[in-house]
Amino acid sequence: MVRVALTAVVASAAVLAGVGRASLYTPDDPRFAVPVAADGTPTPLPFDEFKRRLAVLTNALNEKLDTPDRQAFLKRVADREKQPKRSRDETAALAADLLRVGRVDQALNVLGPRTTDYFGVAALAHAHAVRGDWGEALRHYEGLLDAEMPAEVKGLSKGQRDWWANLDAGYVPHLYRVRRREADARVGLSPAEREQTDAAEEVLPLFPLPGRGGKADPVRFVNARGEYEPGVLAPAEKAKLPPDAIAVVQQLLLWHPGETRLYWLLAELYAAAGDPDAAYKILDECTWGRSYGNRKVLVAHRQAVRAAADARPRPAAPEDAVIGATPDPAPPPPPVEQPISMRTVAVYFAAVAAVAVLAFVRTVARRARGDCGPTG
Repeated sequence: MVRVALTAVVASAAVLAGVGRASLYTPDDPRFAVPVAADGTPTPLPFDEFKRRLAVLTNALNEKLDTPDRQAFLKRVADREKQPKRSRDETAALAADLLRVGRVDQALNVLGPRTTDYFGVAALAHAHAVRGDWGEALRHYEGLLDAEMPAEVKGLSKGQRDWWANLDAGYVPHLYRVRRREADARVGLSPAEREQTDAAEEVLPLFPLPGRGGKADPVRFVNARGEYEPGVLAPAEKAKLPPDAIAVVQQLLLWHPGETRLYWLLAELYAAAGDPDAAYKILDECTWGRSYGNRKVLVAHRQAVRAAADARPRPAAPEDAVIGATPDPAPPPPPVEQPISMRTVAVYFAAVAAVAVLAFVRTVARRARGDCGPTG
């Protein structure tokens, strides 16, 4: 079971954008690479840390938010623009930072149409995809399929470099083609028809990768009865998911933080892994912060994972979970109210009478001295 926690995230529907080519080259900022062990096995980021990093990127994308996250990217852009001569890697890094702050046209101008180096073409394809020009993005991407990622990549370990290369060769082209098909299916639709298509949208069919025939039966997040049940996945469906599925989607989201289809998919993966709390938090954000509340499947799954999250037992307090621990002493009983005795009543009235007598004596004395002021 994947254990997760949630941190506060600044998200805005204004930053939503299409996915692009993967492996954005950010050599001076390794935060946006999923950890990979020396044997090449990726380890998903803890959910609270993943959310924190995703928040940095969504904040940077939103030009309406003058946040430290965005300012940090803008400063790096300004510093790189001042360089009199940039290497190809430095140009690719500048373009990636421009894409991080949503300056797509400026990134295209920096790269130029004849960019040929690996990460430069990656950023070029990404920029066209953000514009929604999937044909042009795929043209650039497929022209790079025969190229090799540099053997050493600044900011990446050897394991991360190799894993990124595998993502570029497998999941990224598959993702591009899925998104192009979806975009093509909406061409020529009326606004009402587009709303209907959006409402009927299913989970992004990223898994499994297509076989040699270019087709694959997408994973369905259902139990053996064909029903959606958080924490339960039919064996045949579970077999379609790679062991690094959560890490794959996390990395794709760190490249494309505004891609809500990927974010929804990540929620389904957490739900299938038995963590409805994480799944609900993501689906809730998709519903409200990312304006996906009109997707019927998403809304139904959100309700199901909310019920599963509410029904799961919560861990005991740490002191209760320690076997043999000395329990805290019982709190003292509340004080018992005693009845008021007659003696107490008598003392009270005696004190009142004494005060009254003293006041009377003082008044008589003042009159005798003529201190009462003028009369008549």
